[in-house]
Amino acid sequence: MFAADSDARIDVLHVEAPEAFSVGSASPLSPEARRDAERALDAAVEQARARLGGRVSRRTVSGDPLRTIIETARDGHYDLVVIGTHGRVGRLHAVLGSVAEGVVRNAPCPVLTVREAGGGYQSFAERRHGRPSLADQPPGHPR
Repeated sequence: MFAADSDARIDVLHVEAPEAFSVGSASPLSPEARRDAERALDAAVEQARARLGGRVSRRTVSGDPLRTIIETARDGHYDLVVIGTHGRVGRLHAVLGSVAEGVVRNAPCPVLTVREAGGGYQSFAERRHGRPSLADQPPGHPR
């Protein structure tokens, strides 16, 4: 684990967008989906705490996700921001925007983007060229 190897402190920031401000979705999450997402985040934080102990903290705030993340990174003098991304491109990205892209472009420190493996999105190479990306190839597969 990257954080364990570098003796890092992890501050998990969950930004809940107000109903009027929707990021990456044409409609607000249902209450059930919100509860599922909250449970998944709780589980991930607990797993990190099991490995890193008191070096893991978590807080949830309400606001514009992009602005809140940028301001938090700036004001907290962080060394690195890690953010998830759906990996959308093209028209879908243009319509829905991307908090991750905005963070990459505006953060006062380096940003590491992470896309969930098997998250239901094709890689850029697969969309563009009709074949899986190198990351999707099994080890030892001829490239």
